[in-house]
Amino acid sequence: MHMTRRLFRWPLLAVVAFVASIHVAWWLAGDSIVAQGNLADGDSYAHLLRVIRLFETGGWFDNSLPRANAPYGDSLHWTRLFDVLLIVLSMPLAPVLGFGKALYWAGAVVGPILHVAAAVALVWAVLPILGRPAAHVAGALTAAQAGVMGFATVGHADHHMLFGLLSILALGFAVRALIASTGPTDHRRAALFAGGFLALALWVGPEALIFLALCLLAVGLPWLSGEPGRAKTNVHIAIGLTLGLVVALLIERGAAGYGDVEYDRLSIVHLTLAASLLAFWSAVGATSRFWSGRHGAVRRLLAALAGVGAIASAMRLLYPKILLGPMAEVDPALFPLFERISEYGPVGDVAHFLLFIGGAVFAAPWVVWRAKEEWNGPRRWPWLFIAGGLFVYLTFTVNWIRWSLYAGIFIAIVLADLVDRADAAITARMRGAKRIPVKVLAILLLIMGPSAAGIVAVDKEPGAGRRAGGRDACPLQMMSGFLNRPEWADRQRTIVASANFGAEILYRTRHGVVAILQHRSGAGILDGIGILGGGEESEILSLVRRRTVDLILLCPGSRNDGYFVQGGDEGALYRRLEKGEPPGWLKEIGLPDRLQEEFRLFEVVPID
Repeated sequence: MHMTRRLFRWPLLAVVAFVASIHVAWWLAGDSIVAQGNLADGDSYAHLLRVIRLFETGGWFDNSLPRANAPYGDSLHWTRLFDVLLIVLSMPLAPVLGFGKALYWAGAVVGPILHVAAAVALVWAVLPILGRPAAHVAGALTAAQAGVMGFATVGHADHHMLFGLLSILALGFAVRALIASTGPTDHRRAALFAGGFLALALWVGPEALIFLALCLLAVGLPWLSGEPGRAKTNVHIAIGLTLGLVVALLIERGAAGYGDVEYDRLSIVHLTLAASLLAFWSAVGATSRFWSGRHGAVRRLLAALAGVGAIASAMRLLYPKILLGPMAEVDPALFPLFERISEYGPVGDVAHFLLFIGGAVFAAPWVVWRAKEEWNGPRRWPWLFIAGGLFVYLTFTVNWIRWSLYAGIFIAIVLADLVDRADAAITARMRGAKRIPVKVLAILLLIMGPSAAGIVAVDKEPGAGRRAGGRDACPLQMMSGFLNRPEWADRQRTIVASANFGAEILYRTRHGVVAILQHRSGAGILDGIGILGGGEESEILSLVRRRTVDLILLCPGSRNDGYFVQGGDEGALYRRLEKGEPPGWLKEIGLPDRLQEEFRLFEVVPID
């Protein structure tokens, strides 16, 4: 028994070591972010700001950022689960480094830590359908997916990998609920836990609704096909989901905010949806005899369609904007701006398709074959789930790169199975040492071939080297040091700058900003465009006064500022400032040499 346990541990430790070594290698050889004391993006700084504000105020239910959207303040749509994770990671370091630095390092390493946990969870999740060797390969292959690594490398203090981890855990329990060889009790227990982890994922954010829909469809199909006892499985996943959301909503919002309606953050909207699903499946389970017999298939199909229609109608009646999703309250004028953000944009060409989801070249046809191969076996439903998840997230990723995280997870699962089958085929057809190089080449081709081609193609694109650094660097850490000098830090000032800079300025200084790059900050973003992209002096001054603007910060020639002048108006204030032609109510501030190469800073002054 002891030897068996030890043998089981070593492959898992190898997965941990492999994934961790990839991150360490990236940190040592490829990192240009944490090495300079920075984080990956504005979202990372905003997550730290939430924790800092929680420590400053003790307001667990306070979701505000008073210095954002200055002078009115703003709020974020995120929830406390990821905040708690950052706090837990920072606690061991706080006595040595102090709270601020400990929190920074917690944010810097949370992505790799969550990735290692997700890789281990994936080994467990797919063990029943892949077998032990291939399951361990699947965990390791998450480190070969650009879609996963893009959210997991050091410096990403973001909740995306937490979504990945919780989705994998829900997947593992859903797989166990779907396997026909397990008994009814095992089905229901696994379904209960699957629902619970789906609730945790929804707590992190409504992004999990897509995975929730996939899970519900996968668990609902066996009942629709007439398998006995499957209604109870669906009842239990709905129970786990509903109870999980009841608790999560109470922790997140408290009794006073329990009934608040929000579409982009866990709220009563999502609990109502879960309760509706529970009511439907409870009714189905209570009338189980009605769904069998000669016309059972037709009855089940009609019941499913009626249930979907009734739930959709009720939700639409109670919450009219629900069909618009998490972006229901977003000003449509912001959508063109968000399309300029890489993770919100589509996969633009074949090279980037291969880079982000190149593994799909082999994974897509293989998963179709495997689903067909398992059609009459006990693992039919899990493989249909895997196939559906792969194609759904590939479709989403082509249109919106941020979904590449989930696509990468499903690609890793399918490629692991393909590699295992290829290894067995080569072993059966070749003998001796000569099969080793053949195996190595075949496995490398399957795992890295398309992605490597994508990397080469992207690297050869014009401007690839410039995009990696150079003029887009805009050293905001250094600029923040200037803004923290006594002559500027004597009081809180309101700054108009790129929304890309907003969260980092808030993190590094005491000042306020008009805009941060969040969909709830639409008014600030649009007013910033109105000021720097506007040409009518009176309208600009009206916005400047209303926003109590003190400073205007530019990083000319960078992508960060590009949205201010996307209309091409040469009379825009931004263009005038670039040319050194400020209006009388603005005075340019002299900057040190290094900063002067990158930035232009202007102070609003009284007009005589």
